[in-house]
Amino acid sequence: MKRSERYSKSKRKAVAYDDVGPHYNTYYQPVGRPPKKKKGKRWFLTILLLLAIVVAVFMGLMYFLSRSANVEALHSIEQKDSYVPVSDMNDYTKGAFIAIEDERFYHHHGFDIKGTSRALFSTVSEQSVQGGSTITQQVVKNYFYGNERSFIRKMKELFVAYRVESVYDKDQILSFYVNNIYFGDDQYTVESAANYYFGTTTDKNNKHLPQISVLQSAMLASKINAPSVYNLNQMSDRYINRVKVNLEKMKQQDFISNDEYEEAISQLGAS
Repeated sequence: MKRSERYSKSKRKAVAYDDVGPHYNTYYQPVGRPPKKKKGKRWFLTILLLLAIVVAVFMGLMYFLSRSANVEALHSIEQKDSYVPVSDMNDYTKGAFIAIEDERFYHHHGFDIKGTSRALFSTVSEQSVQGGSTITQQVVKNYFYGNERSFIRKMKELFVAYRVESVYDKDQILSFYVNNIYFGDDQYTVESAANYYFGTTTDKNNKHLPQISVLQSAMLASKINAPSVYNLNQMSDRYINRVKVNLEKMKQQDFISNDEYEEAISQLGAS
């Protein structure tokens, strides 16, 4: 074989070898080079872990601070002279407060994520009349914390509200609410407010006074949002609209019939 032929044959073999087996891993990186450390991912996980620890410590501290609230003390509200439990009230009276303040009252355990989210992200309008706090949270705030406003107070309120729900049934909690809230003119129970403003009673067993009406119940429940602003003797357009919305909600949630709704609306227009 000629030298030129041998050289050509050996060259073809070298090319074939190169085509079959590369000297390095073309998919990832050259063989022998150590993989790069994923520092970014490690930093992210570290920060995430630290945040989780901080949140856990903070929640634990809030739980510890909330234990100072003695939920058994709520029974003292029952000692008021004008105290009337909701079990002795007409459904439309207690329904007036549930409809406008906490329509999911019977479906949560003190804290309503759905209701709070709706209150935070809904468009502010005259129709958006329900706040973010549940009735249970308001019971806790009114009794234990008063007008204190802070993020820490809000967190303690949530823990105490959960404990209240574990100790009392819904009717007891609602009774605490309507009997320890300001209605204006130094009236702090729904019974005293009904007596003072309308000369009526919320107690079905009271035969000495006429029963509070559907409209009167809606007016009192709507008033507590701004008791010093909403005047029952000279009702502003905003107050009237709030009462109308409350009556609509009461009908939608079956606390009143359509006939009762229509009668209350006509009475409101004539007032």
